[in-house]
Amino acid sequence: MPTTSVEIPEVLKKRIEQKVESGEYTSNSDFIRYAVRRMLDKEDTLSPKAVAELNKRIDYSGEQLTGLEEA
Repeated sequence: MPTTSVEIPEVLKKRIEQKVESGEYTSNSDFIRYAVRRMLDKEDTLSPKAVAELNKRIDYSGEQLTGLEEA
């Protein structure tokens, strides 16, 4: 499988590690693959305008978003 490197804020790294340590995911890579698949699936069901709005609201510091409902 090809490898891709990404830089993420420390706060997100710690949250991913907590998920792995709790047994929810087998590895950091497993979590990232799941997150990417979920995002791509969600984008497939959202309009381009909705995706653009979500991208504007993303907080890359790792803080949780407010005002969004689960689709």
